[in-house]
Amino acid sequence: MKRLRNGVLASIVSFAFGALVFGSSGIAVAEERCDDPRVANAIEEGELIVVASIFETPETQNAHREGFLKYWCLPDDFKISYDIRNTSGTIARIEAEVSQGVPISGDVTTMPAITWFTDAVERGLIMAYESPEYEHMKLPERIGLNNRPYWTSDMYMMFPMWNGDELPDLEIESWHDLLKPELKGKMSLMDGSSLQSVALVFHYLRQRLPEDYWEKLAAQDILISSNSMHGVEMMMSGERPMSILGVSADANVLSDQGATHVRTAIPKEGVMLQEQATAAFADAPHPNAAQLWIDFLRSHPGQVIFEKYEGRVPGREGVPSSFALTPNADDIGDAAFAPDYAEIARNAELVREAQEAFAAIFIN
Repeated sequence: MKRLRNGVLASIVSFAFGALVFGSSGIAVAEERCDDPRVANAIEEGELIVVASIFETPETQNAHREGFLKYWCLPDDFKISYDIRNTSGTIARIEAEVSQGVPISGDVTTMPAITWFTDAVERGLIMAYESPEYEHMKLPERIGLNNRPYWTSDMYMMFPMWNGDELPDLEIESWHDLLKPELKGKMSLMDGSSLQSVALVFHYLRQRLPEDYWEKLAAQDILISSNSMHGVEMMMSGERPMSILGVSADANVLSDQGATHVRTAIPKEGVMLQEQATAAFADAPHPNAAQLWIDFLRSHPGQVIFEKYEGRVPGREGVPSSFALTPNADDIGDAAFAPDYAEIARNAELVREAQEAFAAIFIN
């Protein structure tokens, strides 16, 4: 599915930087920023290497490249290289170099892998850098997805998402509303027996809902889907008009494509936000560029681009949602919570046990 139209790039960057530069104090701020001595050092370094499992689309890469260069007054020929893989592949690539005793051939990484980040800090792989932008990352700080001075996190979430044309009178205020008789045979759920992110949502929502809730939900004739795209396709066709754990990024895509009949909800018992952490490597070959990159990603214009292009929940306060289907991060309030990553780190079997419990209820 196409994420965003290419024409959005120019409008976002123009808006973000127009507001920045032409505000009452914007010119002074821009001049002060571009006089930062790290800018001259980064120009001398000449390159930034991003090793990540995020930035999936060329549109995201292009938007952040153009925005980064403008934000820091860097020349057009400044090189940004991307090594994009899935999360396990990105970690394997990094660990292969570590095991060989050679410096990691990258400057920064963005991944949904806090347990790996935590271990990497203990091993001295992550740079301790307290970005001046971190103080604005209020939501991840509140729910435990920051570990300053090593990283802060953007997020994604899974929430009920449905076809309003097929279910015009449906209102969801609580996870218990999914037990309504009229929803029987109309819902799909991603496979938590194989998808770690779904297993974690299942595990931690179990702590917020009655013990028998998931058995009652399974009795609603739930169709288990292999991935979020499958769930979206069934929701849009009306085959299964309710996706129990719709993904915020998919909701943004649908909104961008004009799907005004799609609905989403934030149940009062809570929605779990999962991490998209960014950090610089301790031995980054281009350390000045790495720090500038982190500052930019956590700046207001950097967060606007990331939210718009990748559908992430921005960690920075004051960055509104670009789409009607996803809530403003500042408005989620007490409904937002995160996995207990300390517990996950202590219990290596937690994810597997959650996957097996999911399978016992929904598959076996």
